[in-house]
Amino acid sequence: MAVCKFLSSKAAVKGALEYITQKEKTEAKLIGGKDCVPENAAKEFDAVKRMFGKSNGRQYYHIIQSFSPNDPVDFETAHQLGIQLAGYFPEYQCVVATHKDRKHIHNHIVMNSVSFQNGRMFHQTAAELEQVKEYVNRLCIEHGFSTTEAKASRRKWPEWKKKLRRLALYAMF
Repeated sequence: MAVCKFLSSKAAVKGALEYITQKEKTEAKLIGGKDCVPENAAKEFDAVKRMFGKSNGRQYYHIIQSFSPNDPVDFETAHQLGIQLAGYFPEYQCVVATHKDRKHIHNHIVMNSVSFQNGRMFHQTAAELEQVKEYVNRLCIEHGFSTTEAKASRRKWPEWKKKLRRLALYAMF
């Protein structure tokens, strides 16, 4: 099952890129760029921001895609899935690094907060985040990996929560 989290930051993108590309955590063949060169990404992200006058505010989004240690995923496949996830955001530059330093294989994707096509800042609603997670689940299904259930919303509870609620009510009576 791949878990997908989004973080945003107003800090300089250089620090995030240095973190995800540490040689203690990954290796060169597991670092890639979408619409940018990883070694030059901080300057490229900044150039897009300056071109559109959007240098303030959120500088980047940090997406973490983690795979279950029970899934038969190898580093190269995980990296390709990270590149595919980055491709879900066609207007935004991304650097993808697959980390090997934990029991679970995981990708870090640092995405520019400004579109290189039209200068729009990236914004994501809860519904759009759910669509991204559904896309990640489809990628997992295609590769025979387990999937995760979407988080609860006001209108829809995941099955595990419904079952837990039924058991709690049963235990009360």
